[in-house]
Amino acid sequence: MLESAINKKIQGVLAEQNIVELYRILTNPVAMKGKYLTPLEITNLINNIYLNNIYLNDDFEIFYTTSSTINKILELAVDNNITSANILDVRLAGLCLEENINYLATYNTNHFKNISEINSLKPPEIMNIVNK
Repeated sequence: MLESAINKKIQGVLAEQNIVELYRILTNPVAMKGKYLTPLEITNLINNIYLNNIYLNDDFEIFYTTSSTINKILELAVDNNITSANILDVRLAGLCLEENINYLATYNTNHFKNISEINSLKPPEIMNIVNK
């Protein structure tokens, strides 16, 4: 998918939440099996790759949560009786709906199964659609 976005076959977008989650994972000694990054290392990585677009060359737009998005997130949370950490997936769903994103690429499609307005597909499934 990354290659398709860079080659302009698809428009790639990221939620700022994904960047924060990347920080969380890459600085976690357990998740990274002892080979974690320091806060300075991950900050430099995020700045260079995502915020300064050195490597992605503006191929990905970063979407940020707005007050309108928060209203949508809360509406979805109430409608789907969402509690605890599940709100993070609903946050992504709300952002997709607010930004009219066609497909949400995730390997956790079951996290979005109750939100009928979201087309959550695994990356290979999205690429099958794009390549038709």
